[in-house]
Amino acid sequence: MDALRVAMNQSFSDYALPINLTAEAFDVMMRQRGLDRTASRVAIIDGEMAAIWLVSVRGAAAYLISSGTRPAYRRRGLSRALALDCLAALKSSGATSFQTEVLIDNTQAHNLYLSLGMTTARVLDCYSLSVPKSAVRRYEVSEVSWPSVAQTAPSLQDFPPSWQNDSASLNAIADDVQCHAVFDDAGMAGYAAVIPTTGTLAQIAVRQDRRRMGIAGALLSSYQDLQSLRVINADNASGTFRAFMTSFGAEPTLGQYELKMSL
Repeated sequence: MDALRVAMNQSFSDYALPINLTAEAFDVMMRQRGLDRTASRVAIIDGEMAAIWLVSVRGAAAYLISSGTRPAYRRRGLSRALALDCLAALKSSGATSFQTEVLIDNTQAHNLYLSLGMTTARVLDCYSLSVPKSAVRRYEVSEVSWPSVAQTAPSLQDFPPSWQNDSASLNAIADDVQCHAVFDDAGMAGYAAVIPTTGTLAQIAVRQDRRRMGIAGALLSSYQDLQSLRVINADNASGTFRAFMTSFGAEPTLGQYELKMSL
């Protein structure tokens, strides 16, 4: 696992958004997204892990968690070789779909995915958000377990979360998710799910009939132990969520394309 972490960090070291994951953060990411060693591929050159293609499989759906090549080994066709071998094995094992995300400015990787037959399904926005200062509480915010709200959460959402933020991913790291919620007579009025290890706001939603009443602000301000939060992969088509981010002074960061293909 540590060799995979080092290879991933070095593969992304010169990207617009460099990655330098600690062992703990890497472990959470792989458990969250569901690393499947059998489905994944690595390229070894002279005993060095030169390139990675880390994959997750849920039922008939497969997902590329991360792919990259260390700078010294680029322009040798390693990513394409790993991709073709991996996709062929997935198809023969019964997988029927494959998806991933790619940074909008990563033209080379984007072109590779398109050449493999993938198409753009969504544009995804990302943000950096300062946690609002604690204010006079209009609502009682309760700390709850993720499993206790997971079943109700989708009914509050405007768009389905991307793979790493969806219910299955949060279920996989339930003990690492800090979840807060507001309840009223009708049930759960709003909730937020944060992964403190990575400082990520994985999900936040307020029931349709309780929006614009300060519930989201109360939820965000309940994370005073964190100074800032990352918001990764919000559907660009949701003007409501974009306006919500703007209202809290969130700073847009480099977004991604969500890509999919049938196998």
